Amino acid sequence: MSSDFDRQELVGIFTSEASDGLKKLVAAVRPSDGSPPTQAAFHEQFIVAHSLKGAAALYGFGCVAGLAAILEKTCERVGDLPEDEWRTIAKFSGEIVDAICVQIDAIERSGAEDGVSVEALKSRYPEVTRLMQDMETPRADPDEKPLADEYLQPDIEAEVFSYFTPEAQEYIESMTSALLSLEKSSDDPQTIQGLYRAAHTLKGSAYTIGFQAIGDMAHPMEDLIGGIRDGRMRLSPELTDLFFRALDAIRLLLKRDPTKIEQTRKEFSAVIGQLRHVGGASAPAPASAVASTTMIGNAAEAAAEAKPAQKEERRPAATGGDGGVIRVSRDRLEHLLNLVGELVIGRSRLEQRLLVLEQLSRQVVAYEGRMLDSVSAFEEKHAFTLPKPSGEEFQPGSTPLTDFGALEFDKYDDFNILARSMAEISADVAESMSQLSGSIRHAREDMSVLQQLTLGLRDEIARARMVPFSTLFTRFERAVRETGRAAGKSVSLEVSGGHIELDTDVVQRLVDPLVHIVRNALYHGIESPEARVACGKQPAGTVYLRAAHRGSAVVIEVEDDGAGLDIEKIKAKAIAVGILRPERATTMADADVINLIYLPGFSTAPEVGDQAGRGVGMDVVKRAIQAINGQIDIETEKGVGTKFTLQLPLTLLISTALIVRVGDQRYALPLPSIREVLVPQPGAVQDLSGRSVLQVGDEAIDVRSLAQLIGTDAPVPEGPAPIVILRTPQGIQGVVVDELLGRQELVIKTLGALKLFKGSCYSGATIDPEGRVILVLDASILFGGRKTEASSLPLPPQSPQLEHGEAVEAGGFAAEPETTRILLIDDSLSIRKFVGRMLETAGYQVETAIDGEEGLRKAAAESYHLIITDLEMPKINGYEVIQALRDRPQTKTIPIIVMTTRVGEKHRQMALSLGATSYIAKPIEERALVREISRWVGGAAASARV
Repeated sequence: MSSDFDRQELVGIFTSEASDGLKKLVAAVRPSDGSPPTQAAFHEQFIVAHSLKGAAALYGFGCVAGLAAILEKTCERVGDLPEDEWRTIAKFSGEIVDAICVQIDAIERSGAEDGVSVEALKSRYPEVTRLMQDMETPRADPDEKPLADEYLQPDIEAEVFSYFTPEAQEYIESMTSALLSLEKSSDDPQTIQGLYRAAHTLKGSAYTIGFQAIGDMAHPMEDLIGGIRDGRMRLSPELTDLFFRALDAIRLLLKRDPTKIEQTRKEFSAVIGQLRHVGGASAPAPASAVASTTMIGNAAEAAAEAKPAQKEERRPAATGGDGGVIRVSRDRLEHLLNLVGELVIGRSRLEQRLLVLEQLSRQVVAYEGRMLDSVSAFEEKHAFTLPKPSGEEFQPGSTPLTDFGALEFDKYDDFNILARSMAEISADVAESMSQLSGSIRHAREDMSVLQQLTLGLRDEIARARMVPFSTLFTRFERAVRETGRAAGKSVSLEVSGGHIELDTDVVQRLVDPLVHIVRNALYHGIESPEARVACGKQPAGTVYLRAAHRGSAVVIEVEDDGAGLDIEKIKAKAIAVGILRPERATTMADADVINLIYLPGFSTAPEVGDQAGRGVGMDVVKRAIQAINGQIDIETEKGVGTKFTLQLPLTLLISTALIVRVGDQRYALPLPSIREVLVPQPGAVQDLSGRSVLQVGDEAIDVRSLAQLIGTDAPVPEGPAPIVILRTPQGIQGVVVDELLGRQELVIKTLGALKLFKGSCYSGATIDPEGRVILVLDASILFGGRKTEASSLPLPPQSPQLEHGEAVEAGGFAAEPETTRILLIDDSLSIRKFVGRMLETAGYQVETAIDGEEGLRKAAAESYHLIITDLEMPKINGYEVIQALRDRPQTKTIPIIVMTTRVGEKHRQMALSLGATSYIAKPIEERALVREISRWVGGAAASARV
């Protein structure tokens, strides 16, 4: 969406910033009090002229860049001029400033420079032609080459880049937030220190993983921020803008998009040149920046030399891979693991219940066999007449029991025996069935617990994908800052609900629509300061950005206190372009009129400009919101303001859907896209010119068969069929289904690259409790054509820890050499991962600590053969770590290697004096690091690695 208007918008920002800078230049050459201009005041405008030159060159405005370059050189050298020469130069500079003002006005009007006025200036001052030619065509360094592709998009392992990207983005957001805060309070030392630390850590992390371009960009930023921290420089608005451009360039580098390599090269060169110039660095870019074969100090190349066989197997990270990694809090992960443990226990209990059920089932079968045997024996006995026994053999019943009466002694014949046997067997079966029923009941209870655990685990994993809404605040604050300046309006942004969490996918897809709505509020909603004062309002407008939970959804509101939407103006524009008849306009409800702004190409701007009138905007915003199963509504009141309300799902991973049947197949329709469900009376659906139309209240809704929409041959249902009313980009639509099967929560799986579903109207799939695959329909494209593209492992038990250098012998045989254990202390995740993997590949066992405090805690609890530490860390810095380790008896003799980007002799001497064993500078070369470690840990194991 943003690509449709980036050029015009950025040019608008350029002209706005240029106008601000020109006001300062005009004040310097023509003071408002009528006094003569001073050399000191003009010299202070060096950075204004320099920024103007760089920005103009970047956007292709050569005349402005050339004139600004003349001013830049003049500002730089004016302090050394005699007084008489200064008067001449001041007059000349004033005319140069006037010429630039004319050019900026021309760019604002037509988007192009005014060549006629420049020629007039050249005719008055012939030397201007020569100076501009010198500025436009600088003498090239014969040894300098263009920035290599491998420098701007280095070959970094996908896994390494996957954990570097979110860390780098976190530093970028932190620096953006700090810069915005410093614009309001420029002398806050804590914010300046945080800004400096973020730049320093970003630089070190980038150098460590081999992304030297980012390191080279962050380095001059760090130096300039250090000057501000030390009081040697002042954070001016121009320098803030330059820092923002540098952060944008780093974001562009992180995308690693091969199709934008030229744009990246151009932007990078312009920005880093300005940073170095402002910082006083006149040296050209390092050779590593311009030659792919000589990347000096590049850790990635050093690793490739040490492992040449692996280089061919490495694949660069996918472009835009910033969505591949989500950082999750430790507490949340522990909660997940606890749920997994309970799930395993619940499953084990269920297995035991099933074993009991199997045993009882076997008992019932055995009892059944006994019963069958008894019946069979009875049948055999009475099926034949047996011969009478001979003589005096004993006969059953021959015992003289005549002395007993019927109540004194029970006498059993075969029928009595069979009846008793059957009764006993029946009792046994009844008892077994009672136990079986009890076990089944317990199994059901365990299944219920297991289901709760499974749902809890699913919900917790979904929460692990959540990010707070506050992660977007810096982007909106910057958008308000830049857009307000471009529009010449004073606007503040008030935000609330930053703690509200949304799925990371929803957040990423929400950025562009929200930024566009915020910019629209500034350009079209907030009035000019003069108009606001005339209406009794404060001169500065306010945009409110709020987030809150509402049921199972998140509601985001963007509200301004501007003039509100002009209903009559929207009607007039719609009539003028032929999309609304005048007679219809008079009876049209305000809500329907407002919805006209969602039509493609619709704009009420009187003329096409940099920020308005191009017809690109709200239609794209609405489609983007509906693509994530969201809704957008507008409320407006003339003279009071406008409010946009976005209702969004918490996550795209889990969705509540209505399950419907079409033929013998089942489909899912997400609930957010459903307005209502109804079963019409016979004859309610009418045929109007080949269209099936259902009248619902005052609305005539088009109705189509879902079977026809998805292309299945389902039989026509008998009798009235349910109709599901859907919200779609084409408006309210109805679909006829065979049966409604109820509401269900779904865990939606993507269809991936399955060719069968490419170009289809399905957004995913799920599995119902009966094991059937259910396709999830995307209502946003169902009527609008086809889509183009449809652990934790247990660790082995640790052997007893040995003191350094101690050997173990048993039975006369020497034990295997013990693995050398190293503690790596660094606050950068990228460095911990990168260096940790480097050392593990070399055969060491590595444990990490995120800061000095955790490092000291681990060093006290465990035994290590060597400790590597950074110097600049939160809580406890590296110097304090060294001193504390040397004060403890158990760590007094452990070798300590300092690994830092600080290469000054002062830092080195202090570390060594406190007890550091060795001192090495980042970026790290693998073989050198392993050699350094082997010098201090010694032993056969270490020597075997080198």
